[in-house]
Amino acid sequence: MRRMLLAPLVLLVLSLAVVGALVAVDRFTDFSLFGTSSESRSSQVINSVTREEQVVLVSLGIQGIDEEAVTSTVFGVEVPGSGRTTFLQYEFDAKLGIEGGDVEIEEKGEGQFLVTIPDFVFIGHDNETFRLVAEDNGLLSFATPENDSAEMITRILNDDTKEQYVDSNLEILRDQAEAFYSRLVTAVDPTVVVEFEFTR
Repeated sequence: MRRMLLAPLVLLVLSLAVVGALVAVDRFTDFSLFGTSSESRSSQVINSVTREEQVVLVSLGIQGIDEEAVTSTVFGVEVPGSGRTTFLQYEFDAKLGIEGGDVEIEEKGEGQFLVTIPDFVFIGHDNETFRLVAEDNGLLSFATPENDSAEMITRILNDDTKEQYVDSNLEILRDQAEAFYSRLVTAVDPTVVVEFEFTR
């Protein structure tokens, strides 16, 4: 009777030992009994590498609120109470400067250099924050499509507004360009005379 009861018990202990050994092998070695098989391939071709040398001359802290108001119309007549107004608060740092590779420095005579500065450009922006701060919807505004925040952000940072940032800061951009390139040229020879010419 004892032998009959002992045989299944021994078989159970042996089974547990084998399973434990297999789990240990799977866990502590590269050999794996259980898992998945996957294959992936990546192909990339780099056609060209262009080195960009952009010189940031001015950094502007920009903040404001943009308002978008839309009203439904019937036969060209505005429907009272159908208006939707959205107020978007924005904040970002705008970077203005020049393409350094387009700057020309030429010797005009002994101890005289002419630095030609290309058009000033909007180089980029960072630290941007866009936040919906308020909405004012009329009683019948359900008939009017909601304002698109993405379109509002695009309008804030479109080419026209970027150009306006440059135009309104031309004087300080010229001053910064002169200071920057004067330091570069006179670092080699402090006695040279540096003149500037701006394409814009």
